[in-house]
Amino acid sequence: MAKLTALPSQAIISGFKGTIDFYLYMGIPVARKWPRSPGHRRAPAVEAQWPAFTIASRSWGEMSEQLQMAYTETAAGTNISGRDLSAKAYLSGYLKS
Repeated sequence: MAKLTALPSQAIISGFKGTIDFYLYMGIPVARKWPRSPGHRRAPAVEAQWPAFTIASRSWGEMSEQLQMAYTETAAGTNISGRDLSAKAYLSGYLKS
């Protein structure tokens, strides 16, 4: 991982798609080699968790804009996005009654 002074423009990021992964880590712009698959199946316990992550990911797109904005506002000032916060709430069971 390499620390950057600032994230490059979207055109540069798009040009390196599949080669270099640009992102923010704890608010610090960084770059790393594009992640690769290990080339083997994951452990059954890991694969068993995939459906929950799929539901958490898809639920963001199905939320109303108001709810998305609420998550985004709640996450403001933290190191996670509103989308990440909603997924965390779902996966942790926080939203269960």
